[in-house]
Amino acid sequence: MADGLFAREIKAIDAFTIQDIGIPSMVLMERAALAVSQFVLENTVEETVNIFCGPGNNGGDGIAVGRILSQAGRNVTIYMIGDFSKATEETTAQLRIAKNLKMSVSEKRYIGKIEKDSVIVDALFGIGLNREVEEPFLSVIKAINLSAATKVSLDVPSGLSADKGECFNEGIKANFTASIGFWKIGFNHPKAKHYTGKVSVLDIGYPSIDYYSHILEKERKIDEPF
Repeated sequence: MADGLFAREIKAIDAFTIQDIGIPSMVLMERAALAVSQFVLENTVEETVNIFCGPGNNGGDGIAVGRILSQAGRNVTIYMIGDFSKATEETTAQLRIAKNLKMSVSEKRYIGKIEKDSVIVDALFGIGLNREVEEPFLSVIKAINLSAATKVSLDVPSGLSADKGECFNEGIKANFTASIGFWKIGFNHPKAKHYTGKVSVLDIGYPSIDYYSHILEKERKIDEPF
């Protein structure tokens, strides 16, 4: 744990937390959103917040962050990037809540120039990304990187391998990374800081890491030779 966790280990921890401990996925998502929202409020001052969300659970976290920041008085716009007909159940639920609250939700693919005096929350991809970034995400990442806005990546900068700490082809160059629950082992790579900026690991109420020792032992045996 001292060096961080691999993506598959974090996925195994999440699965055990949800299925065996019994903490629902939506509860974990809300906890993550509360922690990230508090991080944004404490580390940024800009009133305008643009949140770029993919259809996976990282995007669901981002939508929930947008709701909480909006309730805290920030001027929030949520950008839905990608095919949301394939969104996860949790992300679909978060989007429905946002729309029920009449939040500003945009499905525009072309985002144009992003104003300097604003905050960008990157919630396009999480730890599950294992391939090169394709359109429409590629253009969005490039546009975000061209902006002088303050950039906060949720869990891991989109496009960065959480395991290797390198980009597959293009990645968000964040000012801050709000890492959910655990330090990702890829953050140790010398090139990773170019994308992560300052990394903060946010506590969202997982049990002690010792509680998951059997999960980690099982996952690490995968790499051991016979």
